[in-house]
Amino acid sequence: MKIVLDELDKKIVTHLCSGAYSYKELAKLCHVGRSTIYRRIDRLEKASIISRRIMAIPNFTNLNLTAVGITMDIDQSDVDQVIEFLKGLPKVKFLWRSYGCYNVVLVSVCDKGSEGECISKIRKTVEEMGVKTNKFEASVSFIWEKVDLNPF
Repeated sequence: MKIVLDELDKKIVTHLCSGAYSYKELAKLCHVGRSTIYRRIDRLEKASIISRRIMAIPNFTNLNLTAVGITMDIDQSDVDQVIEFLKGLPKVKFLWRSYGCYNVVLVSVCDKGSEGECISKIRKTVEEMGVKTNKFEASVSFIWEKVDLNPF
């Protein structure tokens, strides 16, 4: 179902991008009735413009965990195979196919102190698959911060 977003739809999506709101709160922010918000959200969900999910990004430091960001540039013919493999790793929490300097980007979570082991294991396993990594870089101990972005 393809729909055209009007100004009210854009306001709703913009507010939802910045946090969780009740229908009543959204109605107040958008200066419309609660039932209008309910209908619009239902329509936006059916059009796959938004989806409802419960997500949490934990404070890794308090859990004695570290987030490790890994970027890889591999031959394009190997990307699907590597993505499928990485999807199956329980410690890989975020995974993107990318275009540019790197074509695979992931975030893995590991125990604090085992960052090097985590990075080495992913690199070694990818290489054991017969995949040549043209570039392989890792970042450790970065901070998660929610930044408000206005998509419209």
